[in-house]
Amino acid sequence: MKSENLKYLSFLLLLVIAGLNQSCQSDARTATRIPPVVKKSRAQWQNDALLSLTELINRGIDSDINYFKRARIYFDREQYSEALDDINESIYEQDNLSDYFLLRGKINRELGKIDNALEDAQRAEALQQSSPELYVLLADILQAKNRFGEAAGYLNQALKMAPYDGSAYYVKGMLQARQGDSLASLSSFNYALNVNPRLLRAYEQSTMINLKLKNIDQALAVNQKAIARFPNEASLFFGRAEILLALNKPDTALINYQKAVSLRPDYDEALNRVAAVGIQLKEYGKAISALVPLIRKKPQSKELNNMLGFCYEKTGEFERAKEYYTTALTLSPGDQDARYGLYRIRKIESEGYYPSYYPNENSNAGYKLLDTTRVKINVIQPRGTTNIRVDSSRKAKIE
Repeated sequence: MKSENLKYLSFLLLLVIAGLNQSCQSDARTATRIPPVVKKSRAQWQNDALLSLTELINRGIDSDINYFKRARIYFDREQYSEALDDINESIYEQDNLSDYFLLRGKINRELGKIDNALEDAQRAEALQQSSPELYVLLADILQAKNRFGEAAGYLNQALKMAPYDGSAYYVKGMLQARQGDSLASLSSFNYALNVNPRLLRAYEQSTMINLKLKNIDQALAVNQKAIARFPNEASLFFGRAEILLALNKPDTALINYQKAVSLRPDYDEALNRVAAVGIQLKEYGKAISALVPLIRKKPQSKELNNMLGFCYEKTGEFERAKEYYTTALTLSPGDQDARYGLYRIRKIESEGYYPSYYPNENSNAGYKLLDTTRVKINVIQPRGTTNIRVDSSRKAKIE
């Protein structure tokens, strides 16, 4: 009996020891467990990196490198002006590194400074840069300058080194489009967008070519994808307006032209469209709002002066209309549009014609207001007896 009790106690003791041992092991594992990594979005990572780089720059630590790193982040975020400022600082600190000139060339290309971009890309090549990124940039710049043979040479070299690069296929599509092969260019643009969906110019070119080929549905589909990715890009809303204009929807097109202007107030092409479509739709106030900033840039434009004169004429502001018509005549003494505009205003002012009280009335003719004190009324005198033949058997006599 005692032996059985001892065995039972020994068994319980073993259980207790095993439990304590398991508890200690559990505590040890808990103490050494690595917590899960907090995942940050790309935007959060970039914001943290910008803060860190800015602090290092302010402390004067590796200024050229940190300016370069910050410029790359700004470039990725499409903040090209900030990126250009930073890369200029990098080059000022260290002017013999090809990566710096390559990045500045890409920034200048996005800003539309083609000559500056070419100079930077050639400087990077002279500094022994030989990456496919550089060759794609050179090909893109040279095709924009209509130097197609040189562009093709750099593009072929880039495709040998990076056969699946989306930017290279964008340049390939541009070369094909400029050589008149629209279908092949669309295929290249589609491939480029599948590889790199953030190629803004590929969306723009694909939309434009589809529109020229009358592929309206396809153009609209590409444009919608682009706006979903770049909701604040003025050129995409301009492209949508062009599509809607082709669909004979000028009202909706005008809204999109205005959206493009609101995103980029100096967008001259969109301002011209707002003015033209506004006049077409008799939305003269909207047309004036687009013409005013345009004429500030080109005060010697006969066409803009005539358009403003016409809009002010239609809104009843005759004095301002006469000013613009007179300027147009001064610029071009034989201009018929300005002459007819002044003639219409003089006629309205001299004959008492005034626009309708109702601004939405679509009648071009005004109402003539008569001065009854100057109207001479003659009394109608009877002409006497008039014989009216009724039939061959009798006559009717009316006194």
